[in-house]
Amino acid sequence: MTSQPIEFRTVERADPTISGEGLDFVTVKSAALRRRADVTLFVPPAAHGVRDLPIVTLLHGVYGSHWAWALKGRAHLTATRLIADGRLPPVALLMPSDGLWGDGSGYVPQTGLDAERWIMEEVPALARQVIEGCTERSPLLVAGLSMGGFGALRLAGKYRERITAAAALSAVTHVEHG
Repeated sequence: MTSQPIEFRTVERADPTISGEGLDFVTVKSAALRRRADVTLFVPPAAHGVRDLPIVTLLHGVYGSHWAWALKGRAHLTATRLIADGRLPPVALLMPSDGLWGDGSGYVPQTGLDAERWIMEEVPALARQVIEGCTERSPLLVAGLSMGGFGALRLAGKYRERITAAAALSAVTHVEHG
């Protein structure tokens, strides 16, 4: 992994007055993916002013995209409710696309596309660049559904010194199931 700070030359963001329910939609040019990439962001009101805000990266499944966690699963509303109930500390949710390679990248390096580097380097760098409170000391957590669950488990095992916690939901755990 690179030790140089990542700064995106362009960051295209949705108008927050149009984006619903506090969701923020961002497109950046990813060096790891060698193309544009999309991320849905959510920072609950309780997270404003929090320093070293935990970064929770939610990985979608096969055939999914960055918007699936929010617009199909309402992850942002669940997080808001759990924070309000005191069952979850304030966190930033980042829901990136996987690079939209074939039917799904598996969040592993492919020819011409490195979804692993995108998730482990560029997505946290984006959080630090655009979300107040996200810093180099922000804990990094990862969770995923199906293919994303496989990615979360694989990345947590490979980067155990960097990932504070991981969760897998209906994860693909055998290559022949992919």
